[in-house]
Amino acid sequence: SFPTRRSSDLDDPSEVHDPDNDNKSVPLSVSSTFHEYLGSQVGMLDLDERQQQIALHLIGSLDDDGYLRRDPDAMIDDLAFRQNVLTDANELQFILQQIQKFDPAGIGARSLEECLLIQLKRKEDPTVYTEIAIRIVEKYFDLFAKKHYDKLEAIFNIDGDKLKRVVEEITKLNPRPGGAY
Repeated sequence: SFPTRRSSDLDDPSEVHDPDNDNKSVPLSVSSTFHEYLGSQVGMLDLDERQQQIALHLIGSLDDDGYLRRDPDAMIDDLAFRQNVLTDANELQFILQQIQKFDPAGIGARSLEECLLIQLKRKEDPTVYTEIAIRIVEKYFDLFAKKHYDKLEAIFNIDGDKLKRVVEEITKLNPRPGGAY
């Protein structure tokens, strides 16, 4: 379609009205980073201001997969020297456990096993297969990782069909909860 003139355009003959430009606005992108998303959940915790600082530091220490791979002593030193916040390993562990309740499930894990356990323990409708999956990840993860399914069947006294359902419980989990964001 050709641009049309409106009567109000007659004041300035160089201006031409284009009906395709009516009522168009530029959409604003409202997005946040993975760490900002987790930081927004800190306010839901029952922590004092100092503990919130520690929680935000822990969140800032998570890698892109959502894991906490830093040494606790290094984080304690960072908090003391950079933010003048004194803490200890017990308090750090307590606050990390609070962060591990955040969404997505598995955030703040220090290993793949811990990530999977967090997710399994947070399942809304756990089954007997979920319970066996938890035990496998807690005590027999090496056998699972090496696919020694015959040994797992013997340990749990289950047949191949039941073990297949247990394995599905585990393989449906997200090993990279931060990567999903």
